[in-house]
Amino acid sequence: MKTRFPIKYSMFWSWLLRSLLIPRRLAYLEIDGNNVRVRMSYAFRSRFGRGDISGVGTHRPVVSVGVHGWRGRWIVNGAHRPIARITFALPVTARVLGVAVQVRELLVSVDDVAELQRALLT
Repeated sequence: MKTRFPIKYSMFWSWLLRSLLIPRRLAYLEIDGNNVRVRMSYAFRSRFGRGDISGVGTHRPVVSVGVHGWRGRWIVNGAHRPIARITFALPVTARVLGVAVQVRELLVSVDDVAELQRALLT
């Protein structure tokens, strides 16, 4: 059974992300058994196993929206908060604009961090 968590878009930023061809319908985390897929249209894609996750928690609000990162820490968001912080035991691979990057920490905007945490860790 697949469980999908939409990446949260705020009303204020939704128009900008849509104009960049990053609509809400193509921005989500999807859990299918032990496999997790994160997508934000063409801008970000990653697949990893639930066993790769070392922790899931909350993170403070962030200032920017979109897809951005550096040195293994990537933010994939359409709203400033709430932000889930997913950490990995070992870095996982993602594609940002088609370019492979290593991710050791993923910050993502979702409606309910606790619900995502339960789904990923149980």
